[in-house]
Amino acid sequence: MTKDPVADFWGNIECALGESSFRYIIEDLIVKVRKQLDDSSMTAQAIDISDNYNEISAMAQKDGLEDFALALRFATD
Repeated sequence: MTKDPVADFWGNIECALGESSFRYIIEDLIVKVRKQLDDSSMTAQAIDISDNYNEISAMAQKDGLEDFALALRFATD
């Protein structure tokens, strides 16, 4: 069974009090989600070209990855 990277992100958010720790868990989330995506997904393509979090979030929303999109929007607010 595959662990849910978005659930892991929200579970670790309280531990990421410092900016560098928070950046680490966001980047870790992106890497883990990317591993689960097919190369043809818009989200995967946005990650692969290193789009910013807002762009990746927009593509995730279009791909129906609402939880992932929400986590990225949280990271940019």
